[in-house]
Amino acid sequence: MEIKKRIIPIFTYKNNVFVKSVKFSNYRNVNSIKPVIRLFNKRNIDEMIFLNLEDKINYNLLESFVDDVDYPITYGGSIDSIEVMQKIYNIGFDKINLNSILYKDPSFSIKASELFGKQSITASIDVKKINNEYYCFYNNGKINSNKTIEQHIDEIIMSNSISELIVTNIDNEGTYNGFDEELYNLIKDKNIRILVNGGGNFNIENILNVVENKNVYGLCFSSLFFFKQYTPNDIKKVLYENNIPCVNYI
Repeated sequence: MEIKKRIIPIFTYKNNVFVKSVKFSNYRNVNSIKPVIRLFNKRNIDEMIFLNLEDKINYNLLESFVDDVDYPITYGGSIDSIEVMQKIYNIGFDKINLNSILYKDPSFSIKASELFGKQSITASIDVKKINNEYYCFYNNGKINSNKTIEQHIDEIIMSNSISELIVTNIDNEGTYNGFDEELYNLIKDKNIRILVNGGGNFNIENILNVVENKNVYGLCFSSLFFFKQYTPNDIKKVLYENNIPCVNYI
């Protein structure tokens, strides 16, 4: 059975304010995050992903997210212990997204999946293309891990501890240049679910080219929804009209 594609907004925030960047730099405040969440909760989305860009976690804010959202929700940012993960799950989040900790402690996700289950753990992979290789960066794109994306994904697959990957080309993020088709074609045969992210626009050919990869389970957008007045249903309409199954097309 063909998997129905999901359309997912990503919210990046600092100091309780929704922020946006270009290429993971020059962050600017956009709006108080609560009104934006409430708006998107009324739209035809399939999940919400919240990425905290601070070094600390405001658990009271996370509780308010859970209160305002009727969809599955994922949290990522400043995850450094099993205890922190337990606290976030207890608040009501469905999944937790890991990033920097995977480079610092590769066995961390294995310990976490044994306790919480692989299905509740995802990861972000942020890359830059250097000398025709895609290298993975962490700490909000500041530190080069010196691992290629193929190496990192292979290690994640071998760990059997992570269910899904959000893959972002840092140099495309916030640019509206479209998804990096070369990047997603490079990993299209990796046996793990991929969420496409970074540089999305309303270029129908570009959207269709990445979503046709069998391991792409969803498309993530941020600036396109927030600044260009497109809606999740606009994306779903494109998929539906091109015979690509998607979740809850109205």
